[in-house]
Amino acid sequence: MTVAGRLAALRERLAAESLDAMLVTDISNVRYLTGFVGVFDPEAAALAVVAPDAADLYTDSRYGEAATLAAEGSAWRVHVASRALHTEALEQLHFAGAASIAVESSVSHRRFRAIEEAFSGQVHASDDLVEQLREVKDAEEIACIEAACALGDRAFEHVLGVLSPGMTEVDVALEIEVFLRRNGSEGLAFPPIVASGLHSSRPHATVSERVIEAGDPVTLDFGARVGGYCSDMTRTVVVGRAPEGFRELYEAVLAAQSAARTGVRAGMTGIEADVIARDVLAEAGLATHFGHGLGHGVGLDVHELPSLSPRGERTLQAGSVVTLEPGVYLAGRFGVRIEDSVVLSDAGCRVLTGAPRDLIEV
Repeated sequence: MTVAGRLAALRERLAAESLDAMLVTDISNVRYLTGFVGVFDPEAAALAVVAPDAADLYTDSRYGEAATLAAEGSAWRVHVASRALHTEALEQLHFAGAASIAVESSVSHRRFRAIEEAFSGQVHASDDLVEQLREVKDAEEIACIEAACALGDRAFEHVLGVLSPGMTEVDVALEIEVFLRRNGSEGLAFPPIVASGLHSSRPHATVSERVIEAGDPVTLDFGARVGGYCSDMTRTVVVGRAPEGFRELYEAVLAAQSAARTGVRAGMTGIEADVIARDVLAEAGLATHFGHGLGHGVGLDVHELPSLSPRGERTLQAGSVVTLEPGVYLAGRFGVRIEDSVVLSDAGCRVLTGAPRDLIEV
């Protein structure tokens, strides 16, 4: 979908809800609606205003030059504000006669109250209007994610070549980050997870100075970023020979992930997708150790719509990129997670992650 198509789709949704304009501050949403590349960092000051006949971006002097250049030839008008961004935006909306506006419900309560107090009309908190548009990726977006996945595959291969007893989790995380950055990643999709030994039973363990020993499982969860879009993959390997009981646990998780790769498709709900993997683990007596959902959407953010989980009531759509990442975690022993990024279609999944899934002992 072109930027013009994205704006048209949002305007259609605003009209359906009798809203005259929307204020967008989430940086990923601003990036999506403007199509600007290489302009904003995660902490950028930016406010996009979409109205029926206008698209205005308010920012400050730090981003003004880059945004102005990026906007050339587009529908967007860039304003470098000297006051609070919402103050100038709301003045323009008042002048244009707007009476009812939407604001993302994700903004802070303080900011929402400030907008309410400054605007003369009605202010509505709106959930996921832009995020729902982002859910289905076009060919260009999928190509960026696929390139990020390919870079992640290369990073995994690199780590396998250096991973050894005596390294710390920090050492391994640095190997991942340096390799990704040196080979074209625009930073990281998220801080890598390197969870070794007993830490592998913690799904989101923080990277520590723990020294990796022979016989340790090591869970590696990381992603690259290409063209602004993220990849996300997880592999669990063993340094040396797998400890007792680990291989059986690994095979159970692999069977659940394989079932998801075979069975998940557009048209089912996120709940139904989650059940495919969860039932396999239940048959193995492991469902109670699978505490998170099967997966989530991936795009400009590493976690976005849709949700493949017991709470994922929305219907999965063709063109969505999602993760399939069942995991089992035995407290005080070890854990296993295997994760791929896939593109959904009515026929099933096209897997973007190419790294091997069979148990690797290095």
